[in-house]
Amino acid sequence: MSKLLLLDGHSLAYRAFYALPTDLATSSGTVTNAVYGFTSMLIKVVGDEHPDHLAVAFDTAAPTFRKEKDATYKAGRKETPDLFRAQLPLIHQVLETLAVPILEVPGVEADDVIGTLAVRGAKAGMDVIVVTGDRDSYQLVHDPHVRVLYNKRGVSDYALYDEAGIFERCGVTPAQYPDYAALRGDTSDNLPGVPGIGEKTAAKLISTYGALEGIFEHLDDLPPKQRQNLGEWRDQVFHNREMSVLRTDLDLDVDPDALRMGGWDPEVVRELFQQLEFRTLYPRLLEALGAEAAAAPEGETLDVEVSVARDAGAAVKVLAAIGKGSERVALEPVWSGTPGRSPLLGLGIASGDDAAFLPADLLGDAKAATALGGLVGEDGPPLVAHGAKELMHGISRAVGAEIASLSVDTAVMAYLLDPGAAPYDLEDLAARFLSLELRSPDREEGTLDLDGDATADGAGRRAVAILRLAVALEEALSARELAELYERVERPLVRVLARMEDAGVKVDREFLDGLRADLQAECDRLVAQIHAHAGEPFVVNSVPQLRAVLFDKLGLTPVKRTKTGPSTDADSLQKMAAQTPHPI
Repeated sequence: MSKLLLLDGHSLAYRAFYALPTDLATSSGTVTNAVYGFTSMLIKVVGDEHPDHLAVAFDTAAPTFRKEKDATYKAGRKETPDLFRAQLPLIHQVLETLAVPILEVPGVEADDVIGTLAVRGAKAGMDVIVVTGDRDSYQLVHDPHVRVLYNKRGVSDYALYDEAGIFERCGVTPAQYPDYAALRGDTSDNLPGVPGIGEKTAAKLISTYGALEGIFEHLDDLPPKQRQNLGEWRDQVFHNREMSVLRTDLDLDVDPDALRMGGWDPEVVRELFQQLEFRTLYPRLLEALGAEAAAAPEGETLDVEVSVARDAGAAVKVLAAIGKGSERVALEPVWSGTPGRSPLLGLGIASGDDAAFLPADLLGDAKAATALGGLVGEDGPPLVAHGAKELMHGISRAVGAEIASLSVDTAVMAYLLDPGAAPYDLEDLAARFLSLELRSPDREEGTLDLDGDATADGAGRRAVAILRLAVALEEALSARELAELYERVERPLVRVLARMEDAGVKVDREFLDGLRADLQAECDRLVAQIHAHAGEPFVVNSVPQLRAVLFDKLGLTPVKRTKTGPSTDADSLQKMAAQTPHPI
């Protein structure tokens, strides 16, 4: 069965805009939080659902038939933020570059376009998933062909609803949802609900009487205040329902089978993502679509001559020569394991295009250690690093000195420019901001170096790249008006965090050990009880085994289902506990 994915473009773009900070922008200052978030949403749902067909529907600026019926429809909404409106053309550009069909029909809303295509797709035997942040789409759910993937919050938190899921979520069936919404009202659409009737009461009334007509036929059966409010708001309630029902019969010249994916040019997409500075999204896109990456355009290879100190005397001379001026000095550590936690293997050092490498064992010499301490001390030159906090730990352990002259941490700067683009690898940043390739120009990829020269060469080259990257990132921070934030907050914070990590937190180990033992004993006792109630041992933390016991063996009724089966999350288990007398 082919799968059709229908996305509510405006709804998801709005969610993305308010989920991500508006300081998410390119180095030139173009705000891209909605574009980034929407593209991330698109990649996630495509990667999760693997559709054969895909389309995105958007609202248009033209008045809709609902607005013509009710001039106050959506009248209370705030003005669309300029920062959001400016990003809509970029979202369209992303979709067009990815060859994703865009649907816009004047006079109707995106929901109506989606509703019509959902019905057509279901009739054609397609598995249809509507992706939206608008609850009105709940009414479109129809087993087994039409489901709603609802964006609950942020850009990655979704719930997939079938008919049972809608009932569990709202207490009504999808077909009853417009009646339920009519009673509850929708302030975002300027459709007021009946006073005193919230979601639970609305669901109870619909469940009891079936529809609005049934409720108003039985007003005499209701409590006096409820009866009075419903009587007074009768016209508004039926108007609300009329406005809430989605069109599924539009005369669209669109065949769902024609909404096929594919046909995009990887190189064009790569160029657009580079322009938008979506560094992490392109690999995610390729993974989601199962596509092969186009060959990356080669950048300039950084060719640097790196001198290696072979003894302590040479190390002292290198440190003295590099540290005597006022120019910036970059330090690039080489670690034996986890950065900041493992011992140093050596240090790459650069000033201008001059680079050197100091093996860590030379730092055991008192004169070499003193020279390094002077280089990083208050009277030393301005220091540049990529991941300065980890470097501070390494220098402190190696020679007992504290870095006091930190000028630039390029990793922190990169974070300020794009908070969502971790892990801020130096190679990626050099390619993005400098068009630099950091691999050795003289060494074939994959060759094994036995004398350590490759390590020295790489560390020295990276140190030179850090110096160049610092200049590019400073310019980008200034363009984004983030330089003051970096200087006043982020740069001093690096040293504070390093000191905090060095000092650690004092704990009562004996108490914690005892607490752990008590908790483990309680867990063991509870597991034994669970096994006794189940009549067999099983791994309680195993979702498949837990499902087999609860639903297959004991015959308990699940309260919610996921794509893979009955839900066993904590919320579902707590609801089941309240609904079943079984002691498990």
